Amino acid sequence: MDRGKEACKRKEQDTAKDRNNAPKKSRLVFTDLQRRTLLAIFKENKRPSKEMQLTISQQLGLELTTVSNFFMNARRRSLDKWTDDGGSPGGQSSASSTCTKV
Repeated sequence: MDRGKEACKRKEQDTAKDRNNAPKKSRLVFTDLQRRTLLAIFKENKRPSKEMQLTISQQLGLELTTVSNFFMNARRRSLDKWTDDGGSPGGQSSASSTCTKV
């Protein structure tokens, strides 16, 4: 039985060691101009094309993945707001749009 505990303990230590070897990338904080520009574009277009995202990234001095992640997260946040308000994205309440069996 002690061997089983030993093997599990070693496995946990190995995975922790692997995580410590990779350098952690620091979190990017958008400048005020970058944030306002991205939000303004998001209000106009929730899903800009890759070409548009590439242009945005070049204009704002950001990586394409950063811009893509911004739009993905912004869409997710806007969905979260709808669910927090208790309504559905279509503007109808969820109670009126669901069918109930009588």
